[in-house]
This record gives sequence, structure tokens and C-alpha cells, in this order.
Amino acid sequence: MVGLHVASDTLIAIAYFSIPLALIHFVRQRKDLPYPWLFQLFGAFIIACGLTHVMEIWTLWHPIYWVSGVLKASTAIISLTTAIALIPVLPQALCLPSRQELEQAKAELEKRVTERTQALQLSEERLQMALAGSRDGLWDWDITTGEVFFSPRWEEMLGYEVGELPGHVSTWERLIHPEDKPGVMKVLAKHLQNGEPYTYDYRFLTKSGEWTWMATYGQVVKFSHTGEPERMSGTHKDISARKLAEKKLSESLAEKNVMLQEIHHRVKNNLQVICSLLNLQTQTNPGSKIAEIMQESQNRVKSMALVHENLYLSQNLSKISLETYVKELTNNLIRSYRSKISRIKITLAIASISLDIDTAIPCGLIINELVSNALKYAFPDQDCGEIKVKVTQDSQQSITLTIADNGIGLPHKVNLEQTQTLGLRMVKTLTRQISGTLTISQEAGTSFNIHFPQPSY
Repeated sequence: MVGLHVASDTLIAIAYFSIPLALIHFVRQRKDLPYPWLFQLFGAFIIACGLTHVMEIWTLWHPIYWVSGVLKASTAIISLTTAIALIPVLPQALCLPSRQELEQAKAELEKRVTERTQALQLSEERLQMALAGSRDGLWDWDITTGEVFFSPRWEEMLGYEVGELPGHVSTWERLIHPEDKPGVMKVLAKHLQNGEPYTYDYRFLTKSGEWTWMATYGQVVKFSHTGEPERMSGTHKDISARKLAEKKLSESLAEKNVMLQEIHHRVKNNLQVICSLLNLQTQTNPGSKIAEIMQESQNRVKSMALVHENLYLSQNLSKISLETYVKELTNNLIRSYRSKISRIKITLAIASISLDIDTAIPCGLIINELVSNALKYAFPDQDCGEIKVKVTQDSQQSITLTIADNGIGLPHKVNLEQTQTLGLRMVKTLTRQISGTLTISQEAGTSFNIHFPQPSY
């Protein structure tokens, strides 16, 4: 009987001591295991149980029951502590997923990963197809390290093999044309500092030693936690064909500008010849009615010649400055009638407006006629007088031309609708030519107001 008890307690003690060792090894290997302290409590409880069985064997020959009782009391305390600690853990442990649920979650996760991987691959394929279709080169710059990824197409555009160029920002800087480099760096600095658009056309050195035009577009795509740019990506497009076409077009336009300048110059010279002939005709009969008519015709021709002279001297061959033209026109009239207008003043108030030749010539002829008539007839006794020439522009893009004087006014017998005088008939015709309306006011002299739309260019 004693042997049976000794053998049984020995085997039980060995089992109790081996189980905690297995639990300790398991907890150390599985760092992600929940409630590791619970396993430690169970281990302490099992060891205490094993010690009680060892004590049972010892008391068979040495009856130290007080020690055995203390050991059993310690085991009871440890077992109660483990049981109490286990109570709140049970609901939480029951919520842990089962193996089947973990397998389902794993399958769902693998499915999502597969779907997202396929979506990413599809997006990558679309990006590659878009880049291949656009024939653009892609670059990706790590600003912090200076490393740059050049796509195969980027290197191919410059005549290099894939991977032949070192992937560093210094490679890009070395290939930029020296004349274009300051402008490129300035645009890049503004983008990195202020976020201004980074787009620029500049020349690159190819492998063959030739220069080719590229249009670059880029943007910072990643910032640090302090807001500093860390990564920038963009594309390059070969625009050599476009630049060549622009150069040819510019040369063609330059040739046409020279041709137009020559045409305006020759027209102006031909009109000057006509003026000279009219002047010679005037000198043959000075002071006569014919001489006066010749002088008026000469002024009309000069007003047209001034338009071509201004166009010849202008940078813009399609439009002339109305302010400059009117000033030269009135100065010419003052020189023509200087013997009659020693005390008459001409005041100009011209808005900053540019007109094309089809509008400038009629306006010039209208001003010539009305100012000439005022100089000849508004001040018969050569008293002090003033002629005002004013041009304004309103918000509706309409222009108002006003020629006013403080002279004696028009005769009451003059009917504008049925006038037979060449000057007023010409003014009416020219007003219709520029789609304008003519009104006359005779308060404190005479005022002609011509309102016409500004041509759209």
C-alpha cells in the first residue's frame, strides 16, 4: 500500500512539474498570445499542486504535517487567485474568434488583397499604356536623396539605352542647355517654394550631341511632416517638331512684316508725291479759289498718308495709336492755316485707343474736314478761339469723337440732311462707313459728335 501511494504521488508530481514547463515554453514562443499572465498563474497553481504530492511522499516517513498544511494552504491561495482572475477573462475569451472564423477572415483578407493587387496591376497597365500612347517620358525625383527614376521612354527620347543614364538629379542638370538652365532653375525654385506651376520648354543634349526641345511638366507629390517637399514627379514631351514649325512661322511672319512695311512706305511716298503735285498746282494760282481747293485736297491726302506713315513706323502693322495720329494730323492743319489762326488754339483730349487702317483713315478724314472748316469759318474776325478734339471710349466698347469750337456757329440755312457742301457730305459718308451716328449741337459754337462701335480685332 505504501509503495502504491509513493508511486502514484511521484508520477503525479512529475506530470504537474512537466505541464508548467510546457506552458512557459509555449508563452515564450507565442508573443502575440492574449492573457499571458493567466498562463503563468496556471503554471504556479500546477507547480504548487505538484509540491503537495511530493510532500505526501515525505510525510510517510517524516510526519511534518505543519509544513504539509502550510504548503496546501499556499496551494489553496494560488488556486483561488487563479479562479478569481479567470472569472472576468471568460467573457472576453468567449469573444475570441474560433479557428473557423479565423479561416474565413483569412480567406476574406486574401480575397481583398488579391482584388487590390489586380486593381493596382490594372492601374499600372493603364498608366503604362497612357505613357506609351502619349510618347512622353516619366521621371520621379527623391528630393531628399537626389535620386531620380528615368523611365525607359525618357532615356529613349535622348537616344540612350535603358539604364544607361545614372539615376541622379545631377544627370538631368548636366543635359540642360546652358542658355536654358537659369530659366529652368528659376521656375523649379518657385514651384518648390510657392507651389507655382512647374512647366517649361527647354533644350536637352542627346547622346548624338544634338539639342532637342522638351516640354516638362511636374509637381511635388509628397511633403514631410514639416511641409518641406520630399518627392516630385512629372513628364517630358518631345516638342522639337513644334518648335521647328514655330520657327518657320516666325520667319514667315517676319518676311510678311517687312513686306507690309514696304507697302505702307511706298503708299505713303506715293501719297506724298500727290501732295507735292497738288502743292505745285496751288503755287501756280496763289490766293485763288482753285488754290484753296487744292490746299484742302492736299490736307485730305496728307491725312491718309499719315496713317500709312504711322503703320510703317509702328511695331504693330495692323493698328495705330489714335492719340499719336490725331496729334500729327492737327499739327499738319495748323501748319497749313498758320496765316489765319495766329490766336486760335487747338486742344486735344484723346483716349488711349488703337484703330485699324479701315477705321483710322475715315476718322482722320472726318477730323481733317471738321477742324479745317472750323479754322476757316468759325472765327471770321480772327478773334481768340478754341477748337477741341476729344475721343472717349465707354464701357460698351463704343467710341465717341467730338470736334467742337466756340466760334460763330453754323449758318441757320445749313441743313445737314440736304447739304451740298463737299466737306459735310464727306463727313456724313465717312460716318456711315464706320457704322456711326452724327449729331450736331450749336450751343456756344458748334459741336459735332460722332458715335461709332470700336472694331473687334
